[in-house]
Amino acid sequence: MSDRDSFLKQAAVLHAQGRLNDAHNAALQAMVAAPGDMAVFQMLSALRQEILLTQQRDMLGGMSQTLSRMAFTAYQSLARDLQKDERYADPKRLERFGFSIGSQNEEDGMLVEVFRRIGEGNRTFFEFGVGTGLQNNTYYFLLTGWKGWWIEINAPKVQFMRSHFAPAILEKRLVLSDTPVDAGNIEAICTQMGIPDEIDLLSIDIDGNDYHVFAAMERVKARVVVLEYNGSFPPPQRMVGAYDPSYSYNENTYIGASLQSLTDLAEKKGYQLVGCNVTGLNCIFVRKDLARGKFAEPATPEHLYNTPRHQLAWGGAFGQGPKANYGPLHEE
Repeated sequence: MSDRDSFLKQAAVLHAQGRLNDAHNAALQAMVAAPGDMAVFQMLSALRQEILLTQQRDMLGGMSQTLSRMAFTAYQSLARDLQKDERYADPKRLERFGFSIGSQNEEDGMLVEVFRRIGEGNRTFFEFGVGTGLQNNTYYFLLTGWKGWWIEINAPKVQFMRSHFAPAILEKRLVLSDTPVDAGNIEAICTQMGIPDEIDLLSIDIDGNDYHVFAAMERVKARVVVLEYNGSFPPPQRMVGAYDPSYSYNENTYIGASLQSLTDLAEKKGYQLVGCNVTGLNCIFVRKDLARGKFAEPATPEHLYNTPRHQLAWGGAFGQGPKANYGPLHEE
């Protein structure tokens, strides 16, 4: 084999390995061995162009990462500036206590503060519409030793959770189901999953039929309930989207329920509205006998409502760091 052919073969192998600069050097040696060879010239030109494109792509990637970090910082600053408003100065309001570990909009911190005020019961939760399990309103509580039940109908997400949360499932601290939830079957599902009559925390996030499913829940009573409200209809407006068991989220405005309508329903079930997050997405209710005197008053939708600020959620104002692994707890 000639020197030209040997260097060209070496360049091809290095290129296949992704070692572009080394492949370029081998092609240069082939050019020295066979000056004016058109095939060598074409390979050398192609390698130079690929190296240039790679450098440009890396540069753009770095710029994109920098811009994303700047945007996250700006959104986080906006979120903090909002909380300087005098309406949040009341120490009994929950917004100032927010933080996110697994929640999307600082519900983790708000809920921790709720349980600090009312005390923990049996340290149990039930949530449906949990995604991959890594971003929801109960992931943080699972991490801190609580026991709970999750429902998610997206098959790839369920498969991921069965693997990622295997230790908790084996320890029987987490029960996972992929059964679709509707107002007609929620009671049967609770029984099938073995959920006790009283739990600490219930979170419903199914993007549409939340109101109707919560209304249908009778046996299982939670001390604290988190519901998603449609902030496009501020108090005292009442709005409840029509019930559709087959509904899937499609970004319509007329879905879910307004804060006023959810509060009306919750009060009938014995709950008091205690707060909403600053993004205007979720509201928190506490059983009236536990809430008395511990939260901001008046406990009305008009007083506790937060207008929709979806850009904070979408912009990463409360974004988490690296995804946490999950393993058995080692408690002292």
